[in-house]
Amino acid sequence: MAKPVKTVKERSLFDEIDLKIMLINEQIKNHRRSIEKAKRECGWNGPSAVGGVDYSKEQSKGVHIAFIDGLRMIELDERRIRELEEERKDLRKSKKRIKRIYESLAGYESQVYYYRIIRKMTQAAAADEMSISVRQFQRIESDMKEKGLI
Repeated sequence: MAKPVKTVKERSLFDEIDLKIMLINEQIKNHRRSIEKAKRECGWNGPSAVGGVDYSKEQSKGVHIAFIDGLRMIELDERRIRELEEERKDLRKSKKRIKRIYESLAGYESQVYYYRIIRKMTQAAAADEMSISVRQFQRIESDMKEKGLI
């Protein structure tokens, strides 16, 4: 009996960039949650979080963080959020730049760019897809490198 053929979902450069952006968004959310948690544990609840005081219960033995430690934690999280936002911005710029370059190309150059940069195929596989020789593919790719397109 023949083994079932596994179909591998084709991933392009754009898919990878979108995935990285999605992961960065999740990391930013986690850092914001961490900041809120640090504020709660330090007792930095401002007027919006003030409720009534229930004196009938004993003091809870929750985790309390010293003011200076909480401040350091928040500063680290805020710095990391800024770094992640900058990284996300760079990824979006890269994606736009790659699209702009691809849209400006025509003919074989367009196909070479698509297969090598966007789909990340090997020269042999891309040449096979284009129905040209590997050597011819290499010449086109070399010309594109000289022009600064790759």
